[in-house]
Amino acid sequence: FIQAQREILTTILEGYDIDVPSFEYQGRTYKQATRDTQRYMTAAGEVFVERNLYRNERNGKTYCPMELRSGIIEGFWTPQAAKHAIHVVSLITPGEATRLFEQLGSMSPSRSSLTRLPAKLNAFIEKQPHDLLNMLNGQLTIPEDATTVAVSLDGVMLATRDQVLPGDSRWGEASCGTISFSDAQGEVISTQYVARMPEHKKRSLKAQLASTMSVIMQKRPDLSLVKVADGARDNWKFLEGQLGEGDSVLDYYHASQHLHEAMEFIYGPSSLKVQKQHEIYRRILRDDPAGITKVINHLQYKAKHKVKDAKGLSREITYFQNNKHRCEYAKLTAQNKPIGSGIVESACKTVVQIRCKRAGQRWEHDGGQAILRFRSLLLSKQLDMAWEYIASHYRNDEIKLPDNVVPFRRI
Repeated sequence: FIQAQREILTTILEGYDIDVPSFEYQGRTYKQATRDTQRYMTAAGEVFVERNLYRNERNGKTYCPMELRSGIIEGFWTPQAAKHAIHVVSLITPGEATRLFEQLGSMSPSRSSLTRLPAKLNAFIEKQPHDLLNMLNGQLTIPEDATTVAVSLDGVMLATRDQVLPGDSRWGEASCGTISFSDAQGEVISTQYVARMPEHKKRSLKAQLASTMSVIMQKRPDLSLVKVADGARDNWKFLEGQLGEGDSVLDYYHASQHLHEAMEFIYGPSSLKVQKQHEIYRRILRDDPAGITKVINHLQYKAKHKVKDAKGLSREITYFQNNKHRCEYAKLTAQNKPIGSGIVESACKTVVQIRCKRAGQRWEHDGGQAILRFRSLLLSKQLDMAWEYIASHYRNDEIKLPDNVVPFRRI
């Protein structure tokens, strides 16, 4: 059956070929130069197709009408085969993908071709990244029963190939962002993921989140906006400065960790009182409408007495004072709104770590970004929409044949 499918696909591809002395494409005339047989990868495996090649100047670049009309991707892949390959390498490494395809018995791409494909596709997307983003935003579907949209961003360290010394690796912070829709009961309905390789102040990630959020709030101004992050100043400069009005929430689990450290500064890390006092005051922080005020007052009271580390405690008091307006956990919980950044922290693991932090992996920027882009699209359930945009750039029906000439395929 697979062999029959290959034969049918060969016939279909041959049907896209033309056999005329010349044709016009993008305002230029191309003359028939040669005819040869080329290997292509289809979803059913390799096929060999006879096709005509054309040039518009002596020894110039050749053009293949069959590839243009059928949408062959990067001179080798049929659109469906390329989509399958992108799907798989977004989940596992090219080496693992090669072995998987061998077991399935259909496609048989090499490890190198699976490595090159996402990088090539991402390269042309990066030239005009707003085109794909605008298309995805235009087709964005917001769940009807959504009442809240939560935005969050975080980072995860990633080994890169920017070497300082031979054998050494540099580590940079890859960034992750999430946009999640929740219903009136606080249940998460759907989530969109964004991930970028290390870059200065997460600029591209922030721009993408801001663009998508602008579209969401235009379509559904009734949604409650919740911005969730840890205490990093740069995150809040973006969330509170560019996304408009909404609830700002310091991730409760980060706040709880800082509270634990404050107790250690008061009693000492080895004191049995640390765990007991932390348990009492983290519940007050979460459940009491005046929780953050009570926590700050308690820490300030302790600071007036002898403590193990006065400087450390002072830093924690400042931390809670700076984030006081972001710690209204009881109110948000009563409204079934999120108080934690667990979704984006999970995204750091599922989008970046599982795929890009395996033993010995080091990434160049372009190759890493290609994987993060397609993995984000796949997990966001947007790969099908994005693929239509990608495939359309390789398919061109603007070939103009000379008057009174009918193309035919050789037998």
